[in-house]
Amino acid sequence: LSGELAEQLRLILEPTLASRLQGDFRTGKRLNMRKIIPYIASDFRKDKIWLRRSRPSQRKYQVVLAIDDSKSMAENRCGHLALESMVLLARAMARLEVGEIGVVGFGAAGGGGNGKDDPSPNANATDAVRTLHPLGAPFTDQGGPALVSQFTFAEDNTLADTPMVNLLRYLDAQLGAARENIRGGSEQLQQLCLIIADGRFHEKEALRRQMREMGSRRGLLVAFIVLDNPSSSVLDMQSVTFASGKPVFQKYLDTFPFPYYTLVQDINRLPSVISDLLRQWFEI
Repeated sequence: LSGELAEQLRLILEPTLASRLQGDFRTGKRLNMRKIIPYIASDFRKDKIWLRRSRPSQRKYQVVLAIDDSKSMAENRCGHLALESMVLLARAMARLEVGEIGVVGFGAAGGGGNGKDDPSPNANATDAVRTLHPLGAPFTDQGGPALVSQFTFAEDNTLADTPMVNLLRYLDAQLGAARENIRGGSEQLQQLCLIIADGRFHEKEALRRQMREMGSRRGLLVAFIVLDNPSSSVLDMQSVTFASGKPVFQKYLDTFPFPYYTLVQDINRLPSVISDLLRQWFEI
């Protein structure tokens, strides 16, 4: 499956870093030997005889996989699927040499503000997010078991906590710093955040605000992979709001705060749904 996903991603994640020599320039890094004879024959008038590194041939992406390590994942029997998805995505992207791959875990208790929809920051917010594999560190198959062993799906939180908002704030800060520190210019950098979770959370309004802010970042995609258990599917869930004191029921996913999301029930479907999701983003 990782090979299948890597081939699909190869068609979507185009090279972004110019490292291959090409072109006809008056100055450059290396002489184009094919142009030397015409240059001499033209009495030195056809002087575009130099090559420059102007052809994209390498991928320069920063990809963060954020895995929900909360008790909810175990209760909804999504933990095993989450680990399978993480390993599959990481292997495919490492095989494709997309650039840098990072992994974080989230879901622990940690206040996001003064209320469930309060966007004000809290010093403990980022403490609830764990960096398990930092961007820039090489990702190898040998390190996979140690990474998997760090997930317990036992992190607990309450309605007073905002684990998903904490995650987005953490990612926004970390990726902003990574963009500032990147060599070769941040204008060539594309950043992808893939959140792998069961999609069940209560802080939707605060998430919408945070997503609007992150959505304005150039070259940044935050996408949500909803892991779904058919026996207790999120497709069957409803959310309720009150208008004029009366309850209004809607399908849960109709008010989902992430513009880019996909639902996965079977690991074998992951390559196709991920490629479809990324293709939609790059086509905009």
